Amino acid sequence: MKNYNIFDALCVIDRIKNNPYGIREGFHYKQNAYTRNIDINVVNQKLLNSIPVGIQKTKYFFNKFELIYEYNNKEDLYVVVEIINSDEIVIVTIISKKVIGECINEFF
Repeated sequence: MKNYNIFDALCVIDRIKNNPYGIREGFHYKQNAYTRNIDINVVNQKLLNSIPVGIQKTKYFFNKFELIYEYNNKEDLYVVVEIINSDEIVIVTIISKKVIGECINEFF
């Protein structure tokens, strides 16, 4: 199994845009989308049509990456994906987080 780096991950994400069948949805992801009230279609649209504003490789997992997308005026969308091969990813989980500017504004 290949150990993907961030550049490789971005290339795979770009390649997936031409093959939406290469996106699999993990159980944990589907469950969290429902409980966190995040539309699965929005996540797929972000993966297929948007460039992440940030990416980081997870420390303890071989080929998992956190992709950060702008979500709305107050939150960013974190999409954790695992790269299976150069043509297939699994969405592991999603989280929406308040943007730092919003958190700072709450104190003033």
